[in-house]
Amino acid sequence: MTSAAPRPSRARWGVFAGAWIALALLASAWAIASPISSGPDEPAHLIKAASVARGELVGPQGSYGNEVSVPNYVSWSNAQTCFVFNPEVPANCAPPLVGDPGELVTGTTTAGYYNPIYYAMVGWPTLIFSNEVGIYAMRIVSAVLSSGILALAFMLVSTWRRPTIPLIGLTVALTPMVIYVNGLVNPSSFEISGTIAAFVAMLTIVTQADERLLRERAIILVIVSVLAANTRTISPLWIALAILLPLLLLSWRELGRLLRRRVVLVSAAIIAVGAAFALAWTPISSRLATEATGGAPATPVITTVFPDVGQSPFFGFVKMITLTFTNGADMIGNFGWMDTPVPATTIVIWTILVGAILLAGFTLLRGRRALVGSMLLMLALFLPAIIQAAFITSGGFIWQGRYGLPIFVMLIIGVAALVGLSIEEQPLRAAGLTRLVLAVLLGFVAGQGYAFLKALRRNVIGSDTSWKQLITDPAWIPPGGIAVPLALFAAGLVVLAVVALRIHSADRRALVVRQEEHHGSAARTV
Repeated sequence: MTSAAPRPSRARWGVFAGAWIALALLASAWAIASPISSGPDEPAHLIKAASVARGELVGPQGSYGNEVSVPNYVSWSNAQTCFVFNPEVPANCAPPLVGDPGELVTGTTTAGYYNPIYYAMVGWPTLIFSNEVGIYAMRIVSAVLSSGILALAFMLVSTWRRPTIPLIGLTVALTPMVIYVNGLVNPSSFEISGTIAAFVAMLTIVTQADERLLRERAIILVIVSVLAANTRTISPLWIALAILLPLLLLSWRELGRLLRRRVVLVSAAIIAVGAAFALAWTPISSRLATEATGGAPATPVITTVFPDVGQSPFFGFVKMITLTFTNGADMIGNFGWMDTPVPATTIVIWTILVGAILLAGFTLLRGRRALVGSMLLMLALFLPAIIQAAFITSGGFIWQGRYGLPIFVMLIIGVAALVGLSIEEQPLRAAGLTRLVLAVLLGFVAGQGYAFLKALRRNVIGSDTSWKQLITDPAWIPPGGIAVPLALFAAGLVVLAVVALRIHSADRRALVVRQEEHHGSAARTV
């Protein structure tokens, strides 16, 4: 590990603020543009969040899920799914609420056993609002928090000696699906964003050594790792990979030197405790559900039967492999209840961007970097299949594309970062790098914007209706009108592009200075 060049003490936090604003605008636009209950399994998460905010962490097991006490308008979200799996049906088909919206009623959630940490952080608006405003407020809280986690990754990348190529990888990793999930009430938002931030933090600690920033980076790593690990059952695995894989870039001597640092040991201990709580939550939640029944007879549980229950692990593995490209497209974007795929144009854009990063990695990476890049690729291809194979016999085929996003984004960011490290000493042309950044940003803006517009049309007028009707005759109208989410999303894209160009401009200035010094040295030699 080598020492990093000095960097302005406050510049990185300006990047953080700008990225947070941009990402929060994008996710909030999704929060407003998405009808209530339109997110995957969102009613279950809404009810879970409202119940945790009231101190009910699990609730007794009922026939269709855990039964908890929540406001009527939150429980009613279960009845607002008439447009689900019907892309041609706009969201105005949802029935009006019956009864007092603020009255506490018994709601049922299939997310009852989920870890409560995420829900406690986003569910509190239901204590303030007594109507559907509380649902949109929960989404926006989740959007702001998840975006703050992602913004930390941009801040960390800005401290790299040569941040442009890692920045490109980070930008490409933010697929439309990543930003969409951040605008919903869904623990996947913390899982994906936290994994990104943890992986970038670990890469930064390992490859961009700076004694002045080590404590700050370690604190960021601890916070995002603990939050991400305590979201879904599989989340500790993603965090373990995000932390351990970058260590393979170090020699034994470098690894030993890093692990002797007190701040590193303390951080590792805190993350281990957080992960231990995540692993322990499943038996804890089962006990809490049993205690909540108060000794009453067990309620017969009517469970959802997923396809392929009883099939062999080999069958599950092969089926996942055959769905590789389908899952890949879903990770780029498939909104709603997996019934609103992004347009083909967006798929093509992201395929080109991801393919270019992987091709650069195949061409340029050597040694330990090639090893880590290859491991990331193999894990992205085969780990989801192994996980599904282990579950299929007893639970059936449950995998959805977004479940693999944590390892997918690590692949994109990791390979791009390693490529950046491999070429940081090469005499690159500043103008060429600028054109590359502009091309990536153009693709990002076009792909994200088109995907957002298509989803908005599907929600407002249905997917089979003319674009003109979106303005002239909307059936469902988002809070504040159609112009509000459009303006928020456009502003978010502009601000994020400015942040990215600001990071690149600092790199470009440093590159120009180094080239001038090199030419001056060569002239003096002659």
